[in-house]
Amino acid sequence: MSMRGSVVIVGAGMAGLSAAEHLIRSGFTDVVILEASDRIGGRINTHGFGEYQGNSALIELGANWLHGSHGNAVFEVAKEHDLLDPYVLLDRMAGYAYTEDGRRISKSLTEKVWQVFQEVEMTLQDLNPLDANANSSFAIYMANELEKRLLEFPENQHADVRALFNCMLNYLSFHSAEDLEKLPLKYAACFRELDGGNIKLPKGFKSVLDVIVKKLPENCIQYNTKVEYIYYGSTQSRTATITCKTPTGKRMFEANHVIVTCSLGVLKSCHSKMFAPPLPPNKVKSINEMGFGTVNKIFLQWKTPFWKQGEGGLKFAWKTRNVGDKKTYWYKSIFGFDEILNNDNTLIGWIHGEAAEHLESMSDEEVKGQCTALIRQFLGDPNIPTPDAIVRSAWKSNELTQGSYSYVSYSSSPSDIKCLAEPVYMSGAPVILFAGEATQSDFFSTTHGARESGIREAESLKNYYQKKALANKL
Repeated sequence: MSMRGSVVIVGAGMAGLSAAEHLIRSGFTDVVILEASDRIGGRINTHGFGEYQGNSALIELGANWLHGSHGNAVFEVAKEHDLLDPYVLLDRMAGYAYTEDGRRISKSLTEKVWQVFQEVEMTLQDLNPLDANANSSFAIYMANELEKRLLEFPENQHADVRALFNCMLNYLSFHSAEDLEKLPLKYAACFRELDGGNIKLPKGFKSVLDVIVKKLPENCIQYNTKVEYIYYGSTQSRTATITCKTPTGKRMFEANHVIVTCSLGVLKSCHSKMFAPPLPPNKVKSINEMGFGTVNKIFLQWKTPFWKQGEGGLKFAWKTRNVGDKKTYWYKSIFGFDEILNNDNTLIGWIHGEAAEHLESMSDEEVKGQCTALIRQFLGDPNIPTPDAIVRSAWKSNELTQGSYSYVSYSSSPSDIKCLAEPVYMSGAPVILFAGEATQSDFFSTTHGARESGIREAESLKNYYQKKALANKL
């Protein structure tokens, strides 16, 4: 169908690649992806770190797992291309939980508390926005519900149970990309969890991207091409002009349609200078008020692991939660350290919110030192060696992301997600379209949400041209 217009896609992350794949499958012949960096993936970033069985061992600086299998668009790609062998589900509480005075909490108690925590977390899914206290947060709700469930345990276990709850609240925080105090309770149910657990990708998340890219024409992706300005004001031409910065100077592209897939963090900081005319006021309001949080990872590597395989999961059960100075006590926001599939010498630590942002201002040596001190303290072993290497993510200070993923904040509502997803029309044509995890109402913050959003916008362009062709025949 050569009658179909030209499409420029901004960003080669999961949303942009999925949009391009779907457009090309639908008969569009003029599709270009403009990618500001030198790689595909966006907030998916599989990275080599160490060795495993003679090959480069992998770590995920960004997206880590497939969240659920039932109805997960990314899981379907992985399954179709045999990327799930061996099939490994995440065990969130693998390894052991430790107290800050260097004591290991029994596995049976940890598992019982985890069961209770998950039951309370599931009740968030059933909350009616009209019933929930408008001022209440995830933090208040979880604390109150967990306090009630404390009565199910003997009194001599209460201190350990509370410490385990604190550990699990750190897990829920990095899962949500923000300190729980900043998450409004009334919208807790708008995110939809998929069944099937969290599934690991043995060949790394990049293996999924690679099979999508193989379906795109050669030179479809223009790397190191940073979009600076999108002018879409001409009613006569019905085209948009995109001005880009490249290593060799400015470059211009023209297209009938632009699908913008950059992160909400980038839209927050750049929308006013990126679009001409400015985006509609309701869309600007939604961009400004939606939440965009930060999660970072700390990878520590030892030449010789100090742990037994299968027991390297170290969960930090703090006596008190990190609700004070997040900069001074940033390390209290670390959930703990986990083992990594197919990378025997490395542990991954998780940190969220304000503490994760502060982490980016610190040196590798400071972070390595503090993490070593924590591991020695919680394991009660002053002889644990300092790691030989460290790699960290820094999503907040990365100008191409400016954070990790979106959430519904106190100043926003689920309707803002729908508003962000609305195309901008000129003379009845969808000229500027929006995709990315922040535009997906049920699955924001996930890679399957990003994939669905890219397919959604590609499908809307396909429908637009089918209706146009039908109207021309009549």
